[in-house]
Parts: sequence; C-alpha cells; structure tokens
Amino acid sequence: MTTLVPTAERRRARVHRLAERGLTTVEYAVGLLAAAAAALVLLRIFNDNTFFQTLFTFVVDAFRNISAGIK
Repeated sequence: MTTLVPTAERRRARVHRLAERGLTTVEYAVGLLAAAAAALVLLRIFNDNTFFQTLFTFVVDAFRNISAGIK
C-alpha cells in the first residue's frame, strides 16, 4: 500500500537527486573554465614569436644532425 505523504527516506532520496543535478552543472562549469584557461595559455604560447623561432631552430638542427649522420 502506498502513502500519499512521502516518508523521510523518500524525501532524503529526492533531495539527494536534486543535489546531484546541481553538482553536475557545477562540474560542467568548472570544466568549461579550465578549458578556457588552457586555451588562453596556448594562445599566449603560440602567439609568441620567440617560441616559434626556438621550435624552428630545434627542428632545423635536428634535421641537419640527422642528414649529417646519413652521409
């Protein structure tokens, strides 16, 4: 037989479900903030010309060393 008045256990279960729903929203918000922060860091790194120059020099030197070893 069911009762029309929710029991304390049912109320606690309902409150727990509602709290979890809000927690999921917070988790998404924190994830979006972390992704935005990572994107800003990457933009800062890749917009820096010295980074590209250093990377280019490294790659060219690596190819130069490899080709010198092949001859």
